[in-house]
Amino acid sequence: MEKIGFFGGCFNPPTNIHINIANNLVKEGKVDKVVFVPVNDYYKKLDLIEAKHRYNMLKIIVKKYKHLETDDIEIKENRELFAVDAFQLIEYSSYITKYNKENIFMIMGSDNFNKMSTWKDYDKIKNKYNYIVINRDKNEISSTEIRSMIKSNDRNVMKYIPKEVYGYIMKNNLYKL
Repeated sequence: MEKIGFFGGCFNPPTNIHINIANNLVKEGKVDKVVFVPVNDYYKKLDLIEAKHRYNMLKIIVKKYKHLETDDIEIKENRELFAVDAFQLIEYSSYITKYNKENIFMIMGSDNFNKMSTWKDYDKIKNKYNYIVINRDKNEISSTEIRSMIKSNDRNVMKYIPKEVYGYIMKNNLYKL
């Protein structure tokens, strides 16, 4: 049976790193498909643009890959969500009818995985799900740095985000001062 990974996050903006992580997980056989799940507008984070834009940028990217998808399952929820809520949305979604629970994986960075014990209702999720933990490279450019490059019209940002994402950002005047 196929294995599916859910990659939650802000994707503010989606970067080449996000796409490379997803493609590598498929290439390495850890999952057969990756679904990006952007957080909704209730998520509290500095400089977070509207969820519809982050979702649209992901949609633009994933259509180039048959094994990548994006889902607005969190965005459709008109309320603040905690990880336990987001995981339950996935658990009770139509994905469960297509996949056995043991073939569903939550993909997250090691920074978030290491903080999980401080999350709301951690005891309800710690052993209930399968996890794929991604170690972050200390030299990796941050989304904050990428947004700063966009704000200052630094074209070197094209090294870090897909050209379609850059085009969408420019067309919609996102991340500007």
